[in-house]
Amino acid sequence: MNARADTETSRVMGGAKPSMDYAALRRDREYARLNRVLLDLVPVGSGPAVLDVGCGDGAVSEQLLLRDPAMSLTGVDPEPALLDAAQVRLGDRARFVLGDAASVSRLFPPDAFDTVVLANCVHLVPDLDEALGAIGQVLATGGRLVFNSAFYSGAETAADLPLYAELVGTARRVARTRGLPLARSAGGRPSGLRRSVGDYQAALAAGGFTDVMTTEREFTLGPRFLAALCSTPMFATAALPGIDRHTAAELLAETMEQQYKRAPFTITRRCVYFSAIWP
Repeated sequence: MNARADTETSRVMGGAKPSMDYAALRRDREYARLNRVLLDLVPVGSGPAVLDVGCGDGAVSEQLLLRDPAMSLTGVDPEPALLDAAQVRLGDRARFVLGDAASVSRLFPPDAFDTVVLANCVHLVPDLDEALGAIGQVLATGGRLVFNSAFYSGAETAADLPLYAELVGTARRVARTRGLPLARSAGGRPSGLRRSVGDYQAALAAGGFTDVMTTEREFTLGPRFLAALCSTPMFATAALPGIDRHTAAELLAETMEQQYKRAPFTITRRCVYFSAIWP
């Protein structure tokens, strides 16, 4: 990593408290490159009705509308505060509804959407089969489902696994020295993090989707991405189970700052993309 990147590390870490939602990760420019590949899978034209599941604060929703201003966009997320932020971001250009992937068939009528998008959140869906069943009900015949994930079995390269292990191991040792109530088992780890590409392909087939296309891409990610990743509840609770997630995220960020001072590095991470048709 060059001196400029090292300076960026200091600026990003900066002693600031990490955000306890996914806003920092969504704002990351390197992470945005992952999103652009997903956005290219979304059909444009003819004023389609699009459902953005797990829309968060509307960052991807905004990009969808920039690509196709004629679309009718609806966002769904289980976090009211994020929906409020999305509404502020987009105003009357979209509508936002409280819910999750499994609840969309109860929130919307059958065949309501031409496209359903899950950007960077499918790994947080606890019951994939239930969610795909609900999504199928609200997709029109010939409608498209697109989603991606950079958090699945196989996302990390073998060369980078020791870096993750060192980060988490060091943070856990520091937690013990501070008397924090660290649990032995990572019971809070989302089950989706253990899914493989094959698991997603099998679930799509079992759910009745056809024309499944799968693409894996590799991205080189630097300190901005890593700092944002450590600030997410998903990563913090999985790495340091039993500890309040705000405290866990702060501890991981602190540990990573020290780790960068010793040996700055980047990581290579895979992201998998899926596109499928509802027959």
